Amino acid sequence: MPEADHNKIEDIKRHLYDPQDTTTHRAHDGVLHRVDHDIAKSWKPEKEPENEALIHVMEKPPTSVFKKFFIGSIAFFVCAIAFAMYMFFGNNISVSGDNIDIAVLGNAFTKGGEDLPLQIEITNHNNASLELANLIISYPRGASDDPTDVVRLPRDSIGTLLPGARVTRNIKVNLFGDEKSTRDIKISLEYHAPGSNAIFTKDKDYNVVISSAPLSLLIDAPSQATSDQDVSFSVTATLNTSLPDNATVIQVTYPNSFIFESAVPAPTVGNSIWPLQSLSAGNSETITIKGRLVGQDGDQQVFHVYAGATTPTDQSKVSVVYNSLLQTVTIAKPFLSARILVNNQDLSNYAISGGQLAHAEINWVNNLPSRVTDAKIIANLSGNAFDKNSVDSIDGFYDSANSQIIWDKNSTPGLASVEPGASGTLGFTFRPLSLLGSKVSINSPEIDIDVSIRGQQPAVGSTFNDINNFSKKVIKIISDFQIASSANFTSGPLPPKAENETKYTVTWTLSNSANGISGATARSVLPIYINWVGVANGSNENVSYNSVTREVFWNIGAVSPNTGFNSNRETSFVLSLKPSISQVDSIPQLMKDVSLSGTDIFTGTTVNSSSRPITTTLNNDPAFKPGDDRVIK
Repeated sequence: MPEADHNKIEDIKRHLYDPQDTTTHRAHDGVLHRVDHDIAKSWKPEKEPENEALIHVMEKPPTSVFKKFFIGSIAFFVCAIAFAMYMFFGNNISVSGDNIDIAVLGNAFTKGGEDLPLQIEITNHNNASLELANLIISYPRGASDDPTDVVRLPRDSIGTLLPGARVTRNIKVNLFGDEKSTRDIKISLEYHAPGSNAIFTKDKDYNVVISSAPLSLLIDAPSQATSDQDVSFSVTATLNTSLPDNATVIQVTYPNSFIFESAVPAPTVGNSIWPLQSLSAGNSETITIKGRLVGQDGDQQVFHVYAGATTPTDQSKVSVVYNSLLQTVTIAKPFLSARILVNNQDLSNYAISGGQLAHAEINWVNNLPSRVTDAKIIANLSGNAFDKNSVDSIDGFYDSANSQIIWDKNSTPGLASVEPGASGTLGFTFRPLSLLGSKVSINSPEIDIDVSIRGQQPAVGSTFNDINNFSKKVIKIISDFQIASSANFTSGPLPPKAENETKYTVTWTLSNSANGISGATARSVLPIYINWVGVANGSNENVSYNSVTREVFWNIGAVSPNTGFNSNRETSFVLSLKPSISQVDSIPQLMKDVSLSGTDIFTGTTVNSSSRPITTTLNNDPAFKPGDDRVIK
């Protein structure tokens, strides 16, 4: 750098740092506002940044009102618990069920139906009184385990039981059940703690063993039965003590597939209730029941037997059970089965009309896993409607003296040796007696078909086992229920004259043969040219006329057997005929077909019949002459 330039720089530096320099020109650009600063007179010590952050963190925000309320609530709750604990434990007035003692003094064994005395002692070991104390006792009403079927003794009001106090109560209970069964007596003490409205309970169960039932029951029944075969079983009741109740009965409930037929002695209510009033201590009474079970192979059917008391309002079932048993019967497939069909139907009961030709079939099969030899099938026919002269056997021999048809190896060679699973069909026809116009009155007419099938099953060596099976069908005969219609001249021109009114009295007459009829009705419709006049004088039957449908309706109701033979049942009403000129020389109808219907009570079937229309040809009117039935001008 030249020497001259260096000197210039030094001069400038000197003037720049010289406070007395006046050479350098300083110019002020713009105007600045005055800003006052508070300047400390002395230096302060400098704070470290990390301490300053720590102080900021430690600063707490102000507490909210909600948080203060929440903290106050917790504090109040803690104080309340502490106060309650103090009152119950610290103040020595607590009540605990563990400090209540219920003791039962009495026999742990009893005979069913006998009064069992018990003594109950209640001791209060609490330091506080038991207020409004009540003793509640319940026990099973009968031998059933239904928790709702119990006896509740009247509530015993004890009142206030002071600390350390003891009360004693004497009661009697009457228990029922099977021998060696356990019955539970429930004892409950209800009470209030001092100053509390809550109800507390102290429970105790006392178990008693039934040493013997008042009535012993025994069922003698087969464990297996063949479907639709006769089955019988007996129920024996033995009285161990005195009868607990005068209304003591035996009730037998049957499975749905059981068909009740008879019982010895006969039941008093339905087919299931037998009274035991005549039964004495140490003696027994036996009831024998017969019927049929219908079901499939392997089905299990259950019979229930109850001994107990009924209520005065319902004698059809046992309300208090003293003892009960059940018997299970399994339906087994027969070794040799014979199925009876009537008119190609396999029903437990049939219903046909009297005089109607019926065709019966016997379908037999060998259900054994081995061969059967010398098989014989016998069909026995009987019943009050059986006509021995009407039987016609296809292959078998009909023995009219004994009313039976026999099939064996002589008439049917295939029965000499029947292989496992082999089957066949046999048939015959018969005709029941006609009930219409019969001089002999037959009540509940029926025909019974009993079929037995038997044979020999080869056993070990040269021995044979006899096997057999029985089947039965009952054929009920439907009652002949008929109605007859007739008309008689009453007034007006005869023969009837066109555009003139002639009145006739119509009579409906019933006939019924053997069985009672229920819900019977008869009806017919009047032609448009016939007018309804009304019921004839002296007729008390329920006959009505519908002018819209023009139907005459007779609400008959019940009809007794032999109506029309031993007694009469009829009704009469008056009709008016006013023929038109277009009907001249014709025989007008007074009424169309009459239809009759009802239910045969014995067979359970609906009976329908009808009669032909009624015309002006008055065959039943003795004054009627030929030609009086045709309309004239």
